[in-house]
Amino acid sequence: MANLRAKVSKKTDDYINLKIKREDLESFCSSVGLFKKEFIKALDSSEKDHRDGRIRERNSLHELIRGKKS
Repeated sequence: MANLRAKVSKKTDDYINLKIKREDLESFCSSVGLFKKEFIKALDSSEKDHRDGRIRERNSLHELIRGKKS
């Protein structure tokens, strides 16, 4: 897996802004499969569900992780 080097450029109570070199981000995305055809299709499907009103609000990704274990 690629290393993702980033610097925190600004931090508040609600946000963390990171500064990442384009090459590092693209290498990271490629290594975790974000450029794969299956992932792009899943994004397209998700966007269609959202447009059609089939969405569920989430506060955190942890909700999805806990949901899979149940």
